[in-house]
Amino acid sequence: MFKWIKRIIKITILLIILTPFILLAVMYKGYAAPVEDFQAHDNLSFTDVASNKLDTFLADDEAENFDFVLTSAEANAALKSVYASDNPDFGKTDETIDANLRKYAMTFGSNNGGLKGVTILFNETGLTIEAGVDAGFAGIYYETTLFLDLDIEIVQVEVNNEPQTQYKLSIKEIKFGNLPILWMYDAADWIVGRFSDDGLNGLIENAVSNFGNYDLKTKSIWVNSEDLKHMISSEDDDNRAMIDALLGFIDEESLLVSGFSENAGGIGIALGKMRSTKVQYQTTNQIQDENELNNMFESQLTSLLLSSLGGGSSLNYDMHEETFNQLIEYYVGDGMDMTQTFEFDTHEYTLETLPIYARFIDNKVHFTIIMNLYKTSNPTNVFQTDFTLVTSPSISADKQDLIFTVDVIDIGDETTVSNDKVATILSLVGDSDMIQGNQIVLEDFMGNFASAGTTVDSVAITGKYIRFVVTPTGATALALQSLQDEIDLALQTVFTDPDFADLQNAYQNDPEDTEAILDALNELTPEQQAAFYSSLYTVLDTQMDIDSLLP
Repeated sequence: MFKWIKRIIKITILLIILTPFILLAVMYKGYAAPVEDFQAHDNLSFTDVASNKLDTFLADDEAENFDFVLTSAEANAALKSVYASDNPDFGKTDETIDANLRKYAMTFGSNNGGLKGVTILFNETGLTIEAGVDAGFAGIYYETTLFLDLDIEIVQVEVNNEPQTQYKLSIKEIKFGNLPILWMYDAADWIVGRFSDDGLNGLIENAVSNFGNYDLKTKSIWVNSEDLKHMISSEDDDNRAMIDALLGFIDEESLLVSGFSENAGGIGIALGKMRSTKVQYQTTNQIQDENELNNMFESQLTSLLLSSLGGGSSLNYDMHEETFNQLIEYYVGDGMDMTQTFEFDTHEYTLETLPIYARFIDNKVHFTIIMNLYKTSNPTNVFQTDFTLVTSPSISADKQDLIFTVDVIDIGDETTVSNDKVATILSLVGDSDMIQGNQIVLEDFMGNFASAGTTVDSVAITGKYIRFVVTPTGATALALQSLQDEIDLALQTVFTDPDFADLQNAYQNDPEDTEAILDALNELTPEQQAAFYSSLYTVLDTQMDIDSLLP
């Protein structure tokens, strides 16, 4: 009996003595740096890869994705530029270079070994990372490796009823040499839990709380778009609006795609969904000063007079799309234009917007901002997108403000996002007091169209015109009756001028088709339009009190 007890004690002591040696034996593992990858992609960096990939995307007008995807060889070479940045001789095969400089990316003191390199290998679900080290002294070294097998997922989640993209990294395996150690995590969590209410899981979760989240059961760390935004920019960052917009579009339209496969890994952004073929609006005339502005408004008053041809108790002030854009150019100018540059190492890129413009389409006002991205040194290869706010015009309850309510936002030719992104989009081109929630509000704009004897009842888009319906009140209503009685005869007098022959033809085809008449009017030069209004006003003014009808 006592002999068996002694044997058990001896075996136990032996195991205790041998265990460290057994572990060291199991953990012992050699490592060779991926020198062939270094040679195949000499001096490659991640910024070089990003620049090359972006250049490829910009050069292809039909590219669907901007793919930041690397082969394992490219990743190994680029990663070397990070961890061996202080040792340019690491991985070289020239035997005239000191052996330790070629062997170790960084050394542990003097002749105590060092980091022998890091190898990445991509697979369909993620990647493996293996780092090799030597540690010892006097030329006697212990070799081992740290191996991690990681799964990477990019999924769509909903946080506080908002779509967000989640970037998730899960640990499948950890090894020191040939010794798996991930199973030890649960034991370590139990031990720490004896001394801490949070346990090891809670301690790690607290440690990553500033940039992400951690889950014990799946051994995973993840960040959502909101976490990522706070990680890469501060509230006062000049590029915060751009980051907000980009991440917001990625979330809502699921633009981010995984690029992991055998021997290649990375991510892609489906920027092709945002590609635009729109052409910048070109006005035939630009308002240069206050005098030209007044002349423009005066010539547009012709529409008010001509609208009386159809009878009724109101007048229509019809402003043509061209004129509306002239007003935008005059009042906004380059105030909403933006030009920003960013760099990938020595490679500079430019992101710029063109002036905002409007088109009248299907009874809506489409406000469009075209945005171009190109390499500063090669502006011919351009990725063009646009942000188009599809709006419905209306008038405020107090009849003072012109309001454009954003219904949806089109990005490029194919993508549509919700109207709650309007503030984010417009913040790309600077702050604006006009933006109130999902509305563009032009305060006191209606003062241009109303007078003491008139009110503006409604606004709508009719063909290529934005129409303000003006209703005369009180004595002014009598002036409208007089205008309707006199307008035909006055036009006969004005049409004797041969400059207005096309306008006369439109009128004779259908005197009540005011839209066709206005189309002919807008074909005239600004000077001819002003002359027509002046002639018509002069003739009518001899017959009635026309000023009471005009704003």
